[in-house]
Parts: sequence; structure tokens; C-alpha cells
Amino acid sequence: MPEILTEGIRKVLKREFAALTADVELLVFTRKGLNDKFNEITVGLCRELEALSGKIHFKHREADGGEAERYGVTTSPVVLLNPDRYRIQFMGAPVGEEMRSLVLAIRMVSQGRGVLSGASAAKLKGLKEQREVMVFVSPTCPYCPQQAVYAVSAAVEAPEAVSVKVVEIYENRELAERYSVVSVPQTVVNGEVIGVGLQEEGVFVDSLLKGVRPREGPAPPEEVVKKDLVIVGAGPAGLTAAIYAERSGLSTVVLERGNIGGQVALTPVVENYPGYTRIAGKTLVDLMAEQALQYAEIHQGEGVSDIERTGEGLFRVVTDSAVYLAKAVILATGAEHKRLGVPGEKRFFGRGVSYCATCDGYFFKDGKKVVLVGGGNTAVTEVLYLDSIGVDVTLIHRRDRLRAEERLQQSLRERRIPILWNTVVEEILGDTVVNAVKIRNLKDDRTSVMPVDGVFVAIGYEPLNELARKLGLELTGEGYIKVDERQRTSMKGVYAAGDITGGIKQIVTAVGQGSIAAITAFEDLMNPYWKKD
Repeated sequence: MPEILTEGIRKVLKREFAALTADVELLVFTRKGLNDKFNEITVGLCRELEALSGKIHFKHREADGGEAERYGVTTSPVVLLNPDRYRIQFMGAPVGEEMRSLVLAIRMVSQGRGVLSGASAAKLKGLKEQREVMVFVSPTCPYCPQQAVYAVSAAVEAPEAVSVKVVEIYENRELAERYSVVSVPQTVVNGEVIGVGLQEEGVFVDSLLKGVRPREGPAPPEEVVKKDLVIVGAGPAGLTAAIYAERSGLSTVVLERGNIGGQVALTPVVENYPGYTRIAGKTLVDLMAEQALQYAEIHQGEGVSDIERTGEGLFRVVTDSAVYLAKAVILATGAEHKRLGVPGEKRFFGRGVSYCATCDGYFFKDGKKVVLVGGGNTAVTEVLYLDSIGVDVTLIHRRDRLRAEERLQQSLRERRIPILWNTVVEEILGDTVVNAVKIRNLKDDRTSVMPVDGVFVAIGYEPLNELARKLGLELTGEGYIKVDERQRTSMKGVYAAGDITGGIKQIVTAVGQGSIAAITAFEDLMNPYWKKD
């Protein structure tokens, strides 16, 4: 078969594998007649990885023998890492976003330590009861690698207590259906679903220790970290601010609750960012993050639970992992998807209701029927993406014309994707997963039930302003943070950039605002405007 890794990727991996300290065995099990195409890809990929480092050793076995039974292998393909020491399985071909998880897993197994904070690792080392963890993933989900890496880290830190299976949903449909997985990542511990979506590190560790979904986050440690600047949010605005802040000489940390890149990481294709005629959103923010990491610390999975201004004029920023004292704060928290607010939406979230076509569309790729609700650029972009991967998708829009750019509408017409005009979803129906939607035509007021396997929602965004409200910042009527032309908020020392400020929600806007916020923060700290006459 042709080579799987490009020359560019091989160069990157060689640099990554230069950090390996101990040998890593990749033991691959395959069974003829089960996922043959993916078996071939997995064997070829692991063979190519072996060629990149003298520390990596590839072995191939049939999944029908006693060795497979010994290691608990029940499907094909499966990749095990140092199976005589760790209980780590990648079930399914580790391609796409899953490749990131495998590469990091190789590095963690070689070095004998995970990526969890010292406090989290210490908690896991005291775990005595057995924890069997499954993380369901897809090749297109940008949130999945981080959740998988948390799980693998737990297995590395507590190998006697924690076993991990990273399960690709398409190649392991029976297992995915057993746990009603329609949205990824989904995490299962000892047979119980403990989380849908990317969890913060502290929440994941706490739920793993307890074996149940936590009702409250863990208490923050007492350790205090001092910084000049804390940036909350690692989208384009936050990443750009980090570059400019550190280059100005400010010690900076970026705290990101979820996925680096924000909404852009979920955008299939970006066609309006200068310098790139056409680029995947995830690729674009990966380039931004790679550059930002050359300057500042970025803590993914570390969400801010509290923030306040102290009597000394500093800001106390609390996360699950640390307490930060900073001279200034930039809020780049962005916005989240609006909900429809109809019966069944909350109940079936992760069970057929999704707000991310890039994450969850892969599950419906073999002609399953879904609807996508919306009419703007995001909605049409996601409809085109779903159609391109083989999903039977219908667009539902409450008006008789779309708000999306004409170029996107033209693509919609060319592909003859059906649209239900002047129509709203009134209820989402199902048993354990979605099986239908109740819709109403606004012109004739008729209602009907439409059988579907999934519902995607793209009707706009709501600002993530919880921290702004804690600080008492002045907000617009829609809940966005009010800023001046220098990105200053109503509180001295606090700045805001990106989608959280409202206005034009474009990548270039966020990048520009991030740079202005960082430069302004530096200038204000050097020469405080509030101390001038």
C-alpha cells in the first residue's frame, strides 16, 4: 500500500520522538474479515512509526489466538502500547485526530508519565479500586484527542488500577450503540457514562476517582502562581494576545477550559483568512497555537471557576489546578452555540442532538438522515460538510431566505441539498436516542413528524460572560463585554477581545483585537492611565 505519512509529517514526528527515553512496543492485533481496510491502514501506519525511531518496536498478531485473549482484545484493529506494563488499547485505525492521541500516548508511555498536573497525578497514584475507562472518539473530532490523552495519562500514572480503551465509533459500532454514543468524545468508567464532551482535567480526574459524574468540581489547590497577565481563552484572540504580551515582556499564561482554537477549530474550511485561499479551521488554529507556545504557557483543560480583584489591585484567578495572582487579565472567552430551547433538546444532547458537525457528523456518514437548523454562514458551511461525507442532510430555516454569503448559497444549490423554508423545530423525539423531530410550517401552521437520526443546531451564539459578570463588568444588552477602542473594559486592568465583545465575529477581527488588548495591557502596566491627572 502507499505510504500513509507525508514527508512533512514524518519530519514533525521525528522531532517529537526524539524525546522518547524508553522503548515502546506497538502490538497490533487484526482479524481477517473484520474492518479489513482499517486493518491494513493500522499495520502500515505502525510500521512507518517504527521506522521513525529506534525506540519504537512494531509487532503484528492475529486477533484469534491466545495472545489476544490474554490482553483482552475482542475486535480489530487494536493497537496496544507496552501491554506487559500498561493496559492501553486504541480500538480502530488511529488516523485523523486520533493520530494525535496515539503520538502523545507513545511519548507518555516511553517517559513513564502523563500530561496531568502534579496534583492530579498524585491523586491517581492513591487509587486502589479498578477503573475501566472507555473514551469514544471519531477521526474528525478536535475535542477527542485531549480527552483521550487525559485517559491515557491516568493509565500511565496508575497502571495497576486504570485500564483505557480509546474507541473509534465507526469501526466499533456495536459497542458505540451499546452506550448510545452519537456525540463524541464520550467517556465511560466501569460501564457508566461520566461525561459527554471534553472535560476539564480536574473534573475528569475527580469523576475517575469517584467512578461517577461529579456534581461539583474539585476544590482548587492552595498553590499560588504569580503572573503579569492571565489570558482566559485560547481562541484566535487569546493566542494572538499571548504572542504580543510575551514579546512585550509580560509573563503570561493562557487558560483554556475546552479546545484550543475555539469555534475556529470546528470550522471545516476557512476561505477568508488573508494568506490562505483555503485552509481547514483546525489547521489554522494549530499554526497559531504552535507559534503562541513558543512564547507563553497554554494550559488546555484548565477552566477558570472564579475571578476577583484583590485589595492590592491584583486579580485572583482560580482554576481546578492552581490559583493565579495577576496584574492584568484579558478575557477572550468567546461565545457558545445557542440552543433551540425546545422539548427533547437537553435530554438528547449527545444522543443525536449536536452543535458540532465536525465532531459528530462522522457517525452519520453512511447515509443516515439528519436535519440542521439555521440559516447563516455557519449553518450552511456545516450542511455542506455533512453532505460531503455522505450524510443525508436537510436544512431547516425559519425564514424564506438565508443569511449566508452568496458563495455558500450557490454551493448549496449546486449540490441540491433540500431546504425546508419557513419551518421551525418544535420538539425532538426519541427513546434512548433521537428518532424524529416535530416541525411546524410558519405559513400554514401545519405540524408534522419527520423521522431523522440526528439534529444539528447552528442558530448563532451566546456570549460566555460568566467571568465578566463575576467582575461586574459593563455589558451590552445582549450580554457582550463593552470595550473601548483599546479593548479596555469598565474595570481597570481588565481587557476583552474576540467574540466575547460582540460585533463582527470573524477570525481577523479576533486576531486584531487580541493584539490590541495585549499591547494596551503592557502600556497600561508600564504607565497606568488611571493614575494620570
